[in-house]
Amino acid sequence: MPTPVNKPRLINSFYTRVVYPLLQSSSYRGLPRLLKQNGERERLSLEENRRQQWDSLLHLLQHAYDSTPFYRRRFEEAGLQPRDIASPADLRKLPPLTRDDLRLHQDELWSRRYQRNDLLSAATGGTTDTPIPLLRAPEAIPRKAAVHSRFNSWAGMWPGDKVFYLWGARVDYPENPSWRWRLYDRYLMRRIWAPTSMFNEQVLESYRQTLNRFRPRILYGYPTPIALFCEFLRDSGRPFHRPASVISTAEPLLPQHRQVIEQTLGCSVYELYGSREFGMIAAECECHQGLHLNPSAAYLELLPVEGAELDGLHEVLVTDLLNEGMPLIRYKINDCTRVGPEECPCGRGYPLIQQITGRTMDNFYLPNGDVVPGISLQNRVIKVCPGVKKIQVIQDTLSEFRVRFVPGDSFSPDDLKPLQHKLDEYFGNSVRWRFEKVDDIERERSGKTRFCISHVPRPLPSSRTGPNAETR
Repeated sequence: MPTPVNKPRLINSFYTRVVYPLLQSSSYRGLPRLLKQNGERERLSLEENRRQQWDSLLHLLQHAYDSTPFYRRRFEEAGLQPRDIASPADLRKLPPLTRDDLRLHQDELWSRRYQRNDLLSAATGGTTDTPIPLLRAPEAIPRKAAVHSRFNSWAGMWPGDKVFYLWGARVDYPENPSWRWRLYDRYLMRRIWAPTSMFNEQVLESYRQTLNRFRPRILYGYPTPIALFCEFLRDSGRPFHRPASVISTAEPLLPQHRQVIEQTLGCSVYELYGSREFGMIAAECECHQGLHLNPSAAYLELLPVEGAELDGLHEVLVTDLLNEGMPLIRYKINDCTRVGPEECPCGRGYPLIQQITGRTMDNFYLPNGDVVPGISLQNRVIKVCPGVKKIQVIQDTLSEFRVRFVPGDSFSPDDLKPLQHKLDEYFGNSVRWRFEKVDDIERERSGKTRFCISHVPRPLPSSRTGPNAETR
């Protein structure tokens, strides 16, 4: 539809130059300079951006070969030296990096040019996969934050704007914040977090009231919970504040999500694509013609998927160009995309990719009428079972669920006990669980990796909300 993108105001400049670098220096050190650099890259031609991206890739390959035992061995096993890589075809001679590689070779992957204790801890995101620890160089953090902030600005979100987060990842904010933290978040960082683990009429109404009191400029979150919230706002008949923009991330933004959000709120939705491994990788601009890849942040390879239902489907391999602390080269992120036009009417010299497929989640409808967005399980459930490699949650009836799991090398039946406890705590005692051990959880022919699958049809609107429940 697109609406005009919001312009920065004086308060945004103050937050960019003073507040963020002062309060969160590890993430926002040098933010004005880094944002300027990102803006300059956008104005370069597509050809020049590709040239600089390739130079960055060659530098990373040499760095990884020289400083990590894993990559030196991987190059030698492939009969390669970094100087042999002269084209994308040469790069494909190097085997892709998998999550099993990360599990099995943790201590060989970090760069010996850093002191181990100086590297910062992170983890893979995991949809069906259990999260795996990662390491990052300190200088990578503000670079990634600047890429993210620049992408946000395309949607009219600037440092210091009021943001209402409909968010499922508890790792990003405290579950039981102190009053000091609530004041810090609300009045200094100008943001409010709304958990999306359980939706019912009481929860959604409380979020409507918060939206009206806070009056955010931006609504930011996972597309499925945002769409459910917008349906509630539309159907409630009660007044609600309309933000200037909506930013969607963490799962694919489907056409039906976009339609209900834009029709209800009267503003444009902007999709961001990223992962816990890499941070933000690509984003939608005001032309909404696809997702722009930031070539200074990552190098993407698109490999054809044989036998896929969709014509032109390609698997995405990602190389991180910003983190030299633990290089991730040709990493199988388990997402797919379709190849389309590379240039955009917006004129930015960043290549386009089409909508990402993968990491799709159904919603679960419980006997009491509550709704559990499947995306909310990603950071709460699978991380409690380190002995399990992959998990898939399937709802067969209102009260019957299955958990399909792939055991890890160190798996024992006791590893399922904390998972069972977490699921009981999360869903209550109105549902039953059955566990099925499987050899693998395959990608579907559509290219999607489905973590949460529900075979229960969506209830009619009159029966969709049930008894009061606390927000989890």
